[in-house]
Amino acid sequence: MQRIILLHLMKTLFFSLVLLLLALAGCRYSRDPARSAVLVDSLAQQMWERDLATGRAVNISGGKSILPRNLYAGSRENFFQDSAYFSDLIQKLDQLEPYHLPVDKKIDYDLLRWTAEIRLQGTQYYGQVFPPVTPYANFLYGIETVFKQASLDTPAEAAQYILLLKQYRAVQQTYRDKLRWMASRGTRMGKPQLEVALGMITRMRVPPEQHPLFPADARLTRWADTARASFQANARKILLEEILPQHDSLWNYLKGDYYRQSSDQVGLSQYPGGTDYYRYLVRFFTTTDLTPEAIYELGLRQVNILARQLDSIRLATGFTGDRKTFYHFLQTHRRFLAFTPEEAGERLKRPLRRVDSVIHRLISLRPHTGYDIRRLSPELEPVMTFGKYEPPAGDEPLGVYYFNGSKLDQRPMTNAAGLALQELIPGHHWQGRLQAENKNLSDFRKNQFIWAFSEGWASYASSRLGRELGMYADPYDYCGRLLMDMFISVRLVVDVGMNHLGWSREKAIAYMREHVIESEQQIRSETLRYSCDIPGQALSYKIGALQLEKLRDKYERASGDHWNVVRFHDVVLANGALPFSVLEKVLDREFAVR
Repeated sequence: MQRIILLHLMKTLFFSLVLLLLALAGCRYSRDPARSAVLVDSLAQQMWERDLATGRAVNISGGKSILPRNLYAGSRENFFQDSAYFSDLIQKLDQLEPYHLPVDKKIDYDLLRWTAEIRLQGTQYYGQVFPPVTPYANFLYGIETVFKQASLDTPAEAAQYILLLKQYRAVQQTYRDKLRWMASRGTRMGKPQLEVALGMITRMRVPPEQHPLFPADARLTRWADTARASFQANARKILLEEILPQHDSLWNYLKGDYYRQSSDQVGLSQYPGGTDYYRYLVRFFTTTDLTPEAIYELGLRQVNILARQLDSIRLATGFTGDRKTFYHFLQTHRRFLAFTPEEAGERLKRPLRRVDSVIHRLISLRPHTGYDIRRLSPELEPVMTFGKYEPPAGDEPLGVYYFNGSKLDQRPMTNAAGLALQELIPGHHWQGRLQAENKNLSDFRKNQFIWAFSEGWASYASSRLGRELGMYADPYDYCGRLLMDMFISVRLVVDVGMNHLGWSREKAIAYMREHVIESEQQIRSETLRYSCDIPGQALSYKIGALQLEKLRDKYERASGDHWNVVRFHDVVLANGALPFSVLEKVLDREFAVR
């Protein structure tokens, strides 16, 4: 660990020196390609190392992360620091003339600028950002992942782990203080959101050994028995005396007067500044300039198109009932149900064996990292509608899709083929591992996660590539994929509806009941996710897929008889996750389109 830290410090000092020398040189070198390239490298590396050191990011490119110096609490000071940092970064980028950069550095430059600008805009919304005390927000923005991916191989790493556990108490206090401050300004979580938050906190109020931050034996296999016991005893003491009491305190605060004074409303538009914040989230999660109103109208059109396609399949299969009866058939017939978690896992694995043998027809690149399918932790199953994909992290060498194995009689597997393709091959796992394993990308690029690109690629890969690879020859498999497309298209309508147009949750539930196959429990869970947990994020799936379809059509038309779909996919995947404005520039250069 000491050697890693020393190398880390040496690298940081080197890049700092480079930046200082270039700053002293001033704008005279902005047109020097070599010097400009070094500056772009330095700025990218410094931002990545800053995010790691301040707990804003972890290494998602595989392996373990070094622990940060501090945990990120989302405090007002953190927002001020980010505002100053990204303002300064944009000023440094303004000194460069990107036209003179080598091609690969133009991509780095464009990505750096997009990242700096969107994150600077985000610093305006301190008063609208709730602490991550709901399940999806905690998973995406909380600090558990920092602990989970941390290396624990040396005494120095163990000491830092203990130090950060102690900091976690202060982070929890910061969360509670901010909730009080927001409440004093008229911004409270609504009762539906509170029910979800209280449920998550309740699941954290467990004996220390069962807490997600407790260092389990499986992570300490290289340790001597006495050292492991001592380390775990320290962690147990902090959890018992400092962290668990903070869980109790937060639960009591939210369940008290805060709950009684909260409304039954959902969505961001109910809050001061909520409409502007939602417009920002739309830009952040889609990387486009689409307005909420445009996305809403687009969602309505997509829902109508998919409804007609599903009706065509219903008639083609010889089903004699109406659409509602057909949906009930797909939900309840034995052929679409798994009766054990083991059977559910096997149904997801089966299409992967088929697609793996034909994927080369559309993509020549292949990652080295393996994958697996496992059941989600039972404590997460009540609050996560489907499941989640997690890349290799910490001591886990595989990319794993965790499926929800509860209440299988309410979880028809009509979409098993589409879901497997989306989450693993050629979706999330394929794209993410190619990015992580790409030696031509910097640490900054390897660890980028752009929602619209990553979720869009997964949906596009499952839908369009799945069709082109013959994965939906069975009409019911294709029906399952169309139902997935319907689900993410409906999201465009109800996410905007609840967060921007003043829809009630009941109106969103009724709309979803009419158009999707999911159970009542799943619909209720999803409407909470869109309106109370991570507003705007659900837009990234369909918008991202449509953007990729749009780009593919553009370059296919431009290439004419010379069109090569494998080349298109390889270029998209070889450059890692990018905002669509940056990706389009990359593809314009590759296909010589102006």
